[in-house]
Amino acid sequence: MSKENPLKFLGIGSAFNPNYNNTSAYFDLEDNLFLIDCGGGILNSLLNLKLLEKYLHLNVLITHTHPDHIASLGQLILYCYYQLSKKITLIFPQPEIISNLLDYMGIRNEIYTLKTPQDFVNYLSKLTVISLEQVHVNELPCFGYLIYLNNVTFYYSGDSKSIPLYILTKFLEGEIDFLFQDTCSANHNHHPHLSIKELSEQIPPSKRKQVYCIHIDERFDINLAKNLGFNIPQEIVPERDEKNDRI
Repeated sequence: MSKENPLKFLGIGSAFNPNYNNTSAYFDLEDNLFLIDCGGGILNSLLNLKLLEKYLHLNVLITHTHPDHIASLGQLILYCYYQLSKKITLIFPQPEIISNLLDYMGIRNEIYTLKTPQDFVNYLSKLTVISLEQVHVNELPCFGYLIYLNNVTFYYSGDSKSIPLYILTKFLEGEIDFLFQDTCSANHNHHPHLSIKELSEQIPPSKRKQVYCIHIDERFDINLAKNLGFNIPQEIVPERDEKNDRI
């Protein structure tokens, strides 16, 4: 019996792609919403979809601090605390980086909770989150996540120019059900993302239907990726709520 993709995407685009929101996805577990990254436009999508009111506990798993991954994070914290009386939980392997960044935004640490992935090992007996440091840029630490959710295991790359050998091996051996890999159109050694050419060289055709290309740039050929056998997530485009435009 085939397993279902556990993620829903609020955005699938790169930092400079005007056609999509910045890449962000979510899954839920009982009364918990788990959001992966919170870049530009993501708060508006959350509001228009009315996801923030739906769940008792709100959690944000952060891959790194480039603006296209956290641009809406401060707004989300403030909105949840002051409008919904909820303290959201932020998850990052090096929490002092997040707390320092939020300090400079004027966001007090008492209005949010900061945890590490180690706090989500066998969470509710259904979820385990494992962080993996990525090779992306030299200026800041970046992480991908191996996530065990109920009976599904998936890897979310964040931003990375490669797939860790550990992850690739587990995927090819059938121990990981889905890969969500940032994939770009460019193909040169200095690019901070994995190219579609490199991805197709590493993933055999028989496994490509389990791979989703994310963080796609404006030159990325979606039809080429699909013809090669890879998937592109469907970005959820909520109906616009004009009341939220006044926030």
